[in-house]
Amino acid sequence: MMDRYSEDFELWCRECVTVTDKLTGAPVPFVLNAPQRRVAAIMERQRQAGRPVRLIMLKARQWGGSTLVQMYMAWMQLVRRTGWNSLICGHVKDAAANIRGMYSLLLRHYPAHLKGDKPGEWSFTPFEKSANVNIIAARDCRVALAPAFAPNAVRGGNYQMAHLSEVAFWGEGDHDVAEKIVRSVAGSIALLPDTLIVMESTADGDDNYFHTEWQRAVRGESDKEAVFVPWYEIEIYRKELADSERREVAESLDSYEKWLLGLDGVSLEAAAWYHDKRREYSTHEQMMAEYPSTPEEAFCGGGGERLDPSDFF
Repeated sequence: MMDRYSEDFELWCRECVTVTDKLTGAPVPFVLNAPQRRVAAIMERQRQAGRPVRLIMLKARQWGGSTLVQMYMAWMQLVRRTGWNSLICGHVKDAAANIRGMYSLLLRHYPAHLKGDKPGEWSFTPFEKSANVNIIAARDCRVALAPAFAPNAVRGGNYQMAHLSEVAFWGEGDHDVAEKIVRSVAGSIALLPDTLIVMESTADGDDNYFHTEWQRAVRGESDKEAVFVPWYEIEIYRKELADSERREVAESLDSYEKWLLGLDGVSLEAAAWYHDKRREYSTHEQMMAEYPSTPEEAFCGGGGERLDPSDFF
């Protein structure tokens, strides 16, 4: 059974992983959505080529990017490798704890037939009485937790994977402070197959370390591959339309929204959702920053360069 899962991450997620449904709060099987499948395929392409997995991910909101990264690291630890340690670092302590909470839910619901004759060892227990590091004895692996403002809480550990979350907000926007934190928590991870560093964030303007690293990756100067997830790739951002409504909705769209329809993957249902959602914001620029269609839109908020929506058509 484990042989089936060792080379099929998506199958393992679907059959073995439980997550919390964003809409209902109920525990459900982890069936990857469209952006999760695309990003997982990028990580798998790197891994299967024998390369270290390295990504910098610019996100729209509410598609499960952090969940995907955490479950991918869990797959490495529970299926592919023993003694393979991971580190989760978030911009605040609660954010990192929430990410680790996903792992705790997975372990509580993990299939009994995969736990062997020592099911009690498939849970988190404190490592050497540490408040920041837990061990899963069955796999001889550690999961460490550190807020970005106190990375020394796990300094000196032996880690093979690091999930760096909401990096745009690290160091309160101070470029040098954020860079120092990243080096502190991820600098010792070796360039070996099955190692992983994923730096992910929503944007917070263009005057911070995350934006600098994104630009380096886009230019091909970084060890990380740049991945952007636009709002329209996220399936929940759709408005159901009756056939009788479609013509009226299409005629109600402005020039920018009609431009969106020309993008690959943007349906009338998606454009209609966008049209309605914009009414919550006093300016289109605010909407673009929260629900970006392009990386440039994502970085336009938080004091970055202002964008004119007409520049896009």
